[in-house]
Amino acid sequence: MNMENKNNELSRKWESSEITLAGYAAQRHVPLGGTFELTARCNLKCKMCYIRLNKVQMELIGREKTAAEWIALAKEAAQAGTLNLLLTGGEPLLREDFGEIYSALTMMGFIITLNTNATLINSKLIKLFKKYPPTATNVTLYGASPETYQSICGSPDAFQNTIRGLEMLAEVPTVLEVRTTFVQDNRHELNEIRAIANRYTKRFAINTTVNKAIRGVSKDVESCRLTPAQIFDLSEANAAYYRALNSEAESALEKNMDTDNHVKAREYGFDLPPKIITCLAAKSMYWITWDGKMLPCGSFVCPYTMPFEEGFQPAWDRLPGLFEDISLPQECLKCELADGRCANCPAILQTETGSFDQISEYICEVSKERAKRYKE
Repeated sequence: MNMENKNNELSRKWESSEITLAGYAAQRHVPLGGTFELTARCNLKCKMCYIRLNKVQMELIGREKTAAEWIALAKEAAQAGTLNLLLTGGEPLLREDFGEIYSALTMMGFIITLNTNATLINSKLIKLFKKYPPTATNVTLYGASPETYQSICGSPDAFQNTIRGLEMLAEVPTVLEVRTTFVQDNRHELNEIRAIANRYTKRFAINTTVNKAIRGVSKDVESCRLTPAQIFDLSEANAAYYRALNSEAESALEKNMDTDNHVKAREYGFDLPPKIITCLAAKSMYWITWDGKMLPCGSFVCPYTMPFEEGFQPAWDRLPGLFEDISLPQECLKCELADGRCANCPAILQTETGSFDQISEYICEVSKERAKRYKE
């Protein structure tokens, strides 16, 4: 087994162990993994983004937390049991004090993952990352050409800036993963995007589902997101490529973020509250927004707790109870596809309909397409 294959195998084993650890943490309601959404600002204007806000929009909602506030909260999170931290945005590297926050969190011993579009990577950041390497770095790649970046992100120059960022990050000892969200504008570039990604890493993750905007963001995703048939056509094409590659070289890792990033608590045999949430959100995972709200995950709008005001541990302890009296629509509970062919995710329902008790026609159609494909 060559070194690349060995590293991939070790990576698989670590991810499996990490998932199991998260399950055990959930049984004890330990906040093992969290996300710090450091800002809602971004230098790109992706048409499908559900988080990005401009300065005026942010001021109407709240304020960014200071570096000192994030660092203090991280200390509380560590005491409560947090081991894994995802730093994201918006674009977290837009913060002038990112280095201060990142260095402090690294010195606390967190296993840190960084989400970035890589367009702002520079020599100063590379020096920081070489000194304190993030365990993993996820880079979003929205297309394979300046034209596609213009169409999706509003900036043709962002394509070359992303490539430059990837080249610089390749010098850092981090587990680099390239991720692509597919919409109508870039679905024709799957092969080209994957080829670019595989120049820098074997880890290429695809996201084929785009949900409506949340938390005050005004976007019309319905005009750009994939149809149910397109979702599965693209996912199957990508999976087929890696199946063929793995059968020959066993050298590639491939993930589909629509399915691989959701770890079901039921897989561990635990009947964990709140029952409406069947993943590990609010059980051993949490998300803290740029303006200080603690949510089960970033797709929720509410309910939430306020860890900066009430303290991390009290906020974490209160979070599950806020969802105890919430139920899915009766149509969902009685649906024949509620056997796993539909995610039955309350967060997605909330983003799609604005509530927990209304069905989403789009999600229903996606689930029906999934059932059709499985049957075939």
